[in-house]
Parts: sequence; structure tokens; C-alpha cells
Amino acid sequence: MPRVLFGMLVFLLSARGSLLAQPDTLLRHIQLSEVVISARAQGFDVDAFVRQVREDTTFHKAFLNTRYYPNHLRSALRVHNKGEKETASLFRSGRLKRSGPMAVLALDSVVESGKLRDRKGQFRFLTVEMYDDVFFPKGTFAANNTVALRKLEVERGNRFDKYKSELKKFMFDPGTEIASVPFIGDKLALFSPEMAPLYDFRIWSDTRDGVACWVFSAEAKPEFRDGRTVIKTMDTWFDQVSGAVMARNYRIASSSVILDFDITIKVRNTLVGDVLVPVRVDYDGDWDIPFKSREIVRFWLEYADWQVVR
Repeated sequence: MPRVLFGMLVFLLSARGSLLAQPDTLLRHIQLSEVVISARAQGFDVDAFVRQVREDTTFHKAFLNTRYYPNHLRSALRVHNKGEKETASLFRSGRLKRSGPMAVLALDSVVESGKLRDRKGQFRFLTVEMYDDVFFPKGTFAANNTVALRKLEVERGNRFDKYKSELKKFMFDPGTEIASVPFIGDKLALFSPEMAPLYDFRIWSDTRDGVACWVFSAEAKPEFRDGRTVIKTMDTWFDQVSGAVMARNYRIASSSVILDFDITIKVRNTLVGDVLVPVRVDYDGDWDIPFKSREIVRFWLEYADWQVVR
């Protein structure tokens, strides 16, 4: 269960076909900016854009590309106490290397400080454990950036594998219910007939890193910014030309006797040629679960020096 919260954390990626039962159901809740209204009059298809939001896999693909194309990775993670004093940190840099169909993430610099691990050498913090598992593959592995055609399903197996698959489902299928997550799983179904009326949805235009984008935004209505919603805000920037997801920001929060967390995630992508790859991921999370120490963790990852070869 604790690792599920981390799942409301990282890289959330593409909205997939399960987001909406019917496009026109959501359209009734969407506010269009003046620029969008003008673009609509000139041929911009709002219905098609909503389908694009539903069916996008580009953001998921970008994450898979971090384990497929050679790149350089730098990252810093810091753990804080309730008084915001830093108690532990972890700095890493390395390079993903390819040898034929195989890949390996070779770390060239690792610096740890503070009480990051227990006496057995294991990470003390569940957030750090998941961060290590999701972003830093171990050993040599088969490089594969194919997006599965099927919906992401929660895996069976040991608890850690189950938590990881729940994390990935939330990241790659944001807005879908995760029934295996008690208390909040149905509240993640952002676009369901039950949840959609609790949100203000907008389509507007913006520029990200010089790229003209259509932006799809969801924000919990003021009267529902309580236990009835978990996703408080989510904004996704789509390249107006390629349709690729150039950025996504979101905040999730919940406060109850069982679960208490407040997490903000920001992801920025770029196109190298016609291949979408991540540039930066930022995570700021504060969560507390009964019988566990409160975890206040912030980290960032930067990807650079991409070698995209077809």
C-alpha cells in the first residue's frame, strides 16, 4: 500500500483509451479559451483533440525511450524532516549504453549522505526504494521501447511487483480507476461520470520551449478540493503539429486517517528529430502512513546527450 502512494508520484505518462466512456460526455464539462474557439472556427477539431487526449501513448513512449536510446542521466534526491532540515541525500550520474539489442545503465558517479540506508544496506524510505527501482534499471537488459497495445494491468505476484504495476498504471494511464488501491482507487477515475462533474476542464493554447501547444487542463472545483477528489490539478501540453506530449504537471493529495499525502510532479519532454524523449522530471512529495515514518522527499532527473539512431 505505501508504494502505491509513490505511484502518485513520478512520471505519469499518457492518457489512454480508457480515460473516457464517450468523448461527448466530457465535452459538456470543457471550457474553451478564445484562441481555441477561434481555431475551432478555422477547422480545429475539438472532438478529435479529446480523442487524442484519450488515446495518446507518446508520453509512455518517451519514458520507454530512456531505456532504449543512449543518453546521459543526472539526478539528485533529498530527504527532509518535518522541520524541512535535510537528513539524507543521493546524487547519481550515468549513461545508458547500448550493445546490439541489449542495454545497461552505467553509473559513473554516486554520492550518498545521511541516514539513507539501514544496517542491512537497504533504503530506509519507500519513496527512495521506488525511485531507485523505476528510474535506475539494474544489470544488462533487453532494450525495448514498444508501447503495449493492451491496457496496463495490475500484475499479480509479490507485493512489490504489484505496487510497481499500480505505479505504472497511474503514471501511464492517468485518470483511470485502479480498483486494487483501497479508499482512493475510484477517485483516480478523473473522467468517469461520477468524477467529471467535480472538475473544471479547459482546452487552451500555450508555448512550451518554443513549441506551440494545445493544453488540456483539469482542476478540482473549489468546493470539491477535499476528500472527494485525489487529483487536484493536471495539465498536459500537446504539440500542435506532432501531437506529442511536451509536458505534464500534476498534483495529487489526500488527507485521512488511512492516507495522508501531497505530491507534485512535473515532466518536460523534447523532440530529438521525431523521437520524443524526457528532458527533466521533478518530484516533490510529502506523505504519511500510520505506523510508518513520514517521508518528505524531493528529487529531480535530467536527461541529455541523446543518441537517437534509427
